[in-house]
Amino acid sequence: MKTITLTDEQFDNLFYYLDEKVNQIVDTSVDYQDSELLEDFEDLFEVYDVIGEVKNKYEKKLEKARAKQPKAEW
Repeated sequence: MKTITLTDEQFDNLFYYLDEKVNQIVDTSVDYQDSELLEDFEDLFEVYDVIGEVKNKYEKKLEKARAKQPKAEW
């Protein structure tokens, strides 16, 4: 197992790129009715799933932290 450290911006850029690429592969597979194309990129889909899980966990933690912050009253 490997661990990498990314800034929020780097992570968001990586997720955006993977999201675009995965959607493009899926759309192409559907357009050409080629399920073999999906099998060829199975490893990429696994990475995409892991990155998506990390993104969801981070967003849930961020949401909880924001909920705990007092609301500003002016």
